[in-house]
Amino acid sequence: MKKTFYLLLFVLTLSATAQAQTAWITKNLDENLSVKFPAEPEKVSKPGIDSYTVKAQDSIVYISGVVDYKIVTNLDSAGLAQMKDMQEFADQLRTGMASRKPNYTFGPITIGKWKTYTLYSISATENSNKYTLTGQLILIGSKMYSFSCRVPVGLSTPNKEAFLGSVEVLKK
Repeated sequence: MKKTFYLLLFVLTLSATAQAQTAWITKNLDENLSVKFPAEPEKVSKPGIDSYTVKAQDSIVYISGVVDYKIVTNLDSAGLAQMKDMQEFADQLRTGMASRKPNYTFGPITIGKWKTYTLYSISATENSNKYTLTGQLILIGSKMYSFSCRVPVGLSTPNKEAFLGSVEVLKK
């Protein structure tokens, strides 16, 4: 009887998890990429910058953004192509993020590849509440796409990986 109860509980848990993940909302950030959010994100737009944010019931915050460097800094894809794989450029990205979030301590930024695009990975810890911030930035042409999750201390969730892993290239 006890075995049957645990088996039923396990199946119900799997079912609820599967339903929750299929209920995620796919948001096309532009003509290049899409990402899935656990709920409809709030969008904020400024010239050359769009950001999307969702704060889930478990207090995890999912954030995505698009910065068009051609509009914001007059730097086109040709200019970015020359420096995108240089650690100095990645370190400048880290410094820029740290200046906008002075209450966070940032770790090193690493350069990698996602599909055929340059990927920058970074993490940080919020100094007072000890939230962790995990972020990925993908450079496509003159646009930088950012994806990050802010997770409260002590909370472990597969949804962070589901969000960061849900980024898809849109067919052209």
